Amino acid sequence: MSTLLLLLSLLLGYTSCDDELIDETTEEEVVDPGEGDNEGEGDGNGDEGNGDDEGENGDDGDRPIIEGQTFTEQMIIDGEENNGLIIRNCTFENTGDHGIIIKNVNDVLIQNCTFRNLKYTAIRFLADCESNNVIIEDNDIYNIEANGIHGAETHYNTIIRNNRIHDVALVPENGSHGMYFYGKDFLIEGNTVYNVGVEEGKGSGINVRTCGTIARNKVYNTHKDGISYSIDHPGYNGTLLIENNVVYSNPRNNIRIMGGANESKIGKAIVRFNTVISDNTNTPISLATGDLPDTEFEVYGNILINAGGSNKYIGYSSSHELEFESKNLTATGDIGFVDYEGRDLRITASSSANNYAVGLTTYPKDDFDNVDVREESNLDAGAYMVK
Repeated sequence: MSTLLLLLSLLLGYTSCDDELIDETTEEEVVDPGEGDNEGEGDGNGDEGNGDDEGENGDDGDRPIIEGQTFTEQMIIDGEENNGLIIRNCTFENTGDHGIIIKNVNDVLIQNCTFRNLKYTAIRFLADCESNNVIIEDNDIYNIEANGIHGAETHYNTIIRNNRIHDVALVPENGSHGMYFYGKDFLIEGNTVYNVGVEEGKGSGINVRTCGTIARNKVYNTHKDGISYSIDHPGYNGTLLIENNVVYSNPRNNIRIMGGANESKIGKAIVRFNTVISDNTNTPISLATGDLPDTEFEVYGNILINAGGSNKYIGYSSSHELEFESKNLTATGDIGFVDYEGRDLRITASSSANNYAVGLTTYPKDDFDNVDVREESNLDAGAYMVK
């Protein structure tokens, strides 16, 4: 694939693809990744990944690569000429706009990059454009006025993995989050998200609007919910799986599934084997079962701590006779964590979570650390297994 084709694609505009967040769009800036003031060594943060996806471990084949550069104008990735593009070890800073705009492109890998000091969103998937199998992993995203990552409906099979997102959603009027994603069949896994928002009631950690998997994330110190689902985008009657997450110190609900009038809903919500702490009297988990009467809910194997002293741990409609709490370990304080006050929420061998979930027959294959294998005969509650 020629460099010329890549550069021609990056020169395309994006305003025709986006009917949302009009106030986030400044006069278009075009990036030429190989010339001018933006070429540089960059920060080169982190290793080059440890997964099995093409493009990692140096096995890049014939894929086009942009590597080790610093950009002070937003980058636009558009067109099939850029399918398979790798952006690695680059820095995006002080653009006065977004960091990267993703339009109509597949199989892009954004890896080990730094996004900082941006006026809008670090990585933005535009509405009315399409992508498939974009991977965003091992990036540092911070000091962002809007969302860390924002993805629209027509972006499918997106993987957002092992990123560190903090000090984002810094302008309350933007209504932004750490991640705000409503493309179908996403995987949001292994991320650390904290310090989201600056005004109470604005800024959730991970906010999604459709079906997919949210697993092994740590989310804390937001100004709204930790992990939340809202119904105002198509749910495709799919499954939303929330498992193996550690979520605490979020003022509204740490895990929240909200309902509404949208006719296209998720068909099932599974919330299992998470460790969740509420620092106030709000329930650690809140479920809008009354607004989602046709959605199947499964909530089990979680550790739910209500440190505010309330004996209510899961909120749901009184019209639903659902015995959720009997399948979860609930308490108002330390149940045998390594360091409860310091929020090291691994469990000790003497913890009441040890073997608490024995008897359950469905569970994640491993734990938060993605190392310890769960077995039916040795099944601990919460996100961690006993070491």
